[in-house]
Amino acid sequence: MANEVTVEIKLDADLKEAAEKLYRRIDLTLEEAIPLLVKYNVNQDTKPFDIPEEETNDEHTELFGALAKYANPAMHPFEDGAWERAVVKKYAKNLG
Repeated sequence: MANEVTVEIKLDADLKEAAEKLYRRIDLTLEEAIPLLVKYNVNQDTKPFDIPEEETNDEHTELFGALAKYANPAMHPFEDGAWERAVVKKYAKNLG
């Protein structure tokens, strides 16, 4: 390339090590992989993957995790203790 520039990035040491391990498996170095990623983005005029929305630390996100977007707040009163009731019902049925 006739008009090259140097780009400096900061990575967590563990992330860098994991990335280098991944790229070694596919016969690339980290230094080779980064320009390929950027070139792909430019050629496709898109991001190479979905970037998740910023997670909030509210109670519902922590409780439901990845399924939080499917949660129905109107059902919360009915769901409280549902698992416990189901277990008691199951074992009470088996005992009687």
